[in-house]
Amino acid sequence: MDVHAISIPSRAFTGDFWFTHRAADRTWFAIGDVAGKGLPAALVMAMIQEELEHRIASCARAGCNPATTMSRLHEFLLPLLPRNRFATAVIGWICDDGGAKIVNAGHCPPLIVRADGSVAAISSTGPVVGVIEQSSWSAGAFTLGDGEMIVLYTDGVTEAASCDEREFGREGIEAVLRSTPPRAHAVTSALVAAVRKHSNERADDLTILALSWFSGVTPGKST
Repeated sequence: MDVHAISIPSRAFTGDFWFTHRAADRTWFAIGDVAGKGLPAALVMAMIQEELEHRIASCARAGCNPATTMSRLHEFLLPLLPRNRFATAVIGWICDDGGAKIVNAGHCPPLIVRADGSVAAISSTGPVVGVIEQSSWSAGAFTLGDGEMIVLYTDGVTEAASCDEREFGREGIEAVLRSTPPRAHAVTSALVAAVRKHSNERADDLTILALSWFSGVTPGKST
């Protein structure tokens, strides 16, 4: 695995969170966004980050489905979040053989970048976390081929607006992916540069997490 993430807050505090965890034959990953901005969102984010690290480590030892991990995060947040707070999240893992599972709780669609340059999006597989008591999620399965990758991001990327109010959008992300080598650091750096060029002023936190899978020796350094 070749893994790299960049997270840039729009203010002194961020409501975005991300996490990776290596266990046995797989790499777990998560990304998400708390509704709102500033300190209130950052406090919720800190609770999620701590609980997520605990839950993923526990689920990794037990060999859980990522949908179970999402349900446990939801159960933790439900009694704690005020009515005007919720979080979107993605949780998944990639095995050493390229097999993967992913759960999307109302978050921006993760993008699978194939070797032929095509891009596939993973839509929501359940609601946002922390709101509806009786919530459930399903896990989607896919396989990465040599040099293929998954790119996860928050809405600070897609909603970054230009001076004429054009959003960067998923089209902007895919344009960068088509012109950038499938290396995690290269992709995250190129996306940040493209967003900055498109929008002089960011109104939201920005987080990007990229994971590339290689069948042989991983080029570059994982961070």
